[in-house]
Amino acid sequence: MKLKPIQNTLLLVAMTYFIGCSSEQSKEVTNHTVDSTSHDTSASATQSAPRPAHWGYEGHDGPDHWGELSPAYALCKEGKNQSPINIEKIDVTSGANWSLNYKNTSMRVAHNEHMNEIIDNGHTIQVTVDPGSSFTFENKVYALKQFHFHTPSEHTIDGKHLPMEIHLVHQANDGSLAVIAVLIVEGKQRNENLDKIIANLPAAKGEIRHNTTDSINVKIQIPPRDRHAYHYIGSLTTPPCTENVQWLVLRQTIVATADQIKAFSSRIGQSNRPTQPLNGREVKLDDLRSLKVGN
Repeated sequence: MKLKPIQNTLLLVAMTYFIGCSSEQSKEVTNHTVDSTSHDTSASATQSAPRPAHWGYEGHDGPDHWGELSPAYALCKEGKNQSPINIEKIDVTSGANWSLNYKNTSMRVAHNEHMNEIIDNGHTIQVTVDPGSSFTFENKVYALKQFHFHTPSEHTIDGKHLPMEIHLVHQANDGSLAVIAVLIVEGKQRNENLDKIIANLPAAKGEIRHNTTDSINVKIQIPPRDRHAYHYIGSLTTPPCTENVQWLVLRQTIVATADQIKAFSSRIGQSNRPTQPLNGREVKLDDLRSLKVGN
């Protein structure tokens, strides 16, 4: 994902996908494509840091070759805790308690230099959000930064892909990352949020759309009844495939119509990384016991 510079230093740190990332990585959290560079901002360090490279979802730039495109992407090939994964359905809960506090978000330019916008970065459609939405796990608060889409789903359930997947990307003050994944199935019920996003899509790849009058109720992204989620430790699903990311894949799906799904798939095409080996990792079923929604 390609982002514009963020003036606020704290936000720069918050926009990365992993602990201890650089400012270059910080610019990428909102688009799921983190560029790996050193924390050292001196000229010599900048010159010696591994440089990111162009990547894609097919051919010589595709997932099978990400780890060879740049030393910055080495974990895509060498990492042992990678995402996405295939999830086998389980019914036993772990007892962990994730508490969500999601608010409505505008798609306008907001205060404090925070830009709310829809971006087509060439890999996905991404929506940056107003500050204020968050979730808590083990007394750590993760702030929601953005959400974006993959077609078809990246995670599979019992080996099967679904038509689309939403990733809601969060970050804690210490830089650690967590992503809530929501799987989408095709049905007759229209998704209000998707209609608003489709109506405000950028005209072309690489463009940004903002200053619209619509607002999005982030709660609509969360299934209304079953709040259980498959929890595991994984990675970014795009280069540099950084690890130690908390993943929650919601067990219940949400519905979108065939034309809504096509509006995304026709723009971003096949945008899913193949599932990765578990390598002994444990997948737990956690309970999202609290969901608060503000205005």
